[in-house]
Amino acid sequence: MARCWLCVDHYFIRMLRLFGTTYTWTANALRDGTLIYISTKFKNRHAFLTLMALVLVSFYPYWHGNWWALTAFIGTLGLLILINYFREWIRAKQWRLFIVTSGVSLIFWLFNMYAYQYKLAETLSITACFIVVMEIAYLYDRLLIYRKKRTRELLYDTQHDALTGVHSVKKFSSDFTRYRQLLLTGQSSAVHLVMIDIDHFKQINDTHGHLVGDEVLRAFAQHCDAYLDQALFPCNLYRTGGEEFSIIVTDGASDAQVKEIVENYCQALKNFSVQSGKQQIQITISAGITQIQGDDIHNNAVIERADTHLYEAKRAGRNRVFADE
Repeated sequence: MARCWLCVDHYFIRMLRLFGTTYTWTANALRDGTLIYISTKFKNRHAFLTLMALVLVSFYPYWHGNWWALTAFIGTLGLLILINYFREWIRAKQWRLFIVTSGVSLIFWLFNMYAYQYKLAETLSITACFIVVMEIAYLYDRLLIYRKKRTRELLYDTQHDALTGVHSVKKFSSDFTRYRQLLLTGQSSAVHLVMIDIDHFKQINDTHGHLVGDEVLRAFAQHCDAYLDQALFPCNLYRTGGEEFSIIVTDGASDAQVKEIVENYCQALKNFSVQSGKQQIQITISAGITQIQGDDIHNNAVIERADTHLYEAKRAGRNRVFADE
């Protein structure tokens, strides 16, 4: 973020030359602008205090033997330390940031006027321009923060299902392709795909309404995700359809171990229900499991096998788990 100030300050330095200013103006603009800017951004307090001490020492030739200059210099650095201490409160409101940076900028440039014998009128003109440039830097900073936040939000939205909060079908497609390719190139051990359907979900919607149906999906997804977090092998849950969910099990689990994970979850669901008015909605699932094979060059081949096992479980009466023989 510090480059926000340096970028905007570049144009301020060019503007100083229009005033016919000297090297000291440029040096002061760079130093003061950078110090004021980072004082509102630096999070490590001890590191900031160390930096202020180094700044004081580096200007030893300017204040050595001049107690008034030393006192004023320590006072300006003390202001920066105070700003850094209250930086969160200051940055919480744009008007606070404007008042603080404007006031500190004025103090800094008046100190520069005293130290370098600048003219008052010229100093005030430069100070006004300096304050404008500082505010532009902070506004640009906020714009970058907003854009980063929106980018994170958009990335989250593309990777997570809006209703349930678990991974999305797009994320499933990306992850499954990656795991399959890693397995086929010998960079990963066994990977299994589990496809799950909530039994009689259409009946839940028809009986209780779609809002309750949505709540069932959310509750199931959260419950299943929490259960999988405790599994012995990494298990990633995705919503891949209306009431359809998929699990990718990695890290070399055997067929029997994956089936045990899913069957144990079916048992755990017996103690889980969703409240709908005065009724408790019980949930059961059917599941199909398959392992990625060495000749599975496309995702669809694996998905079709898992889907076939899922429908075998449904035809067998639901609330069952079918896997590769």
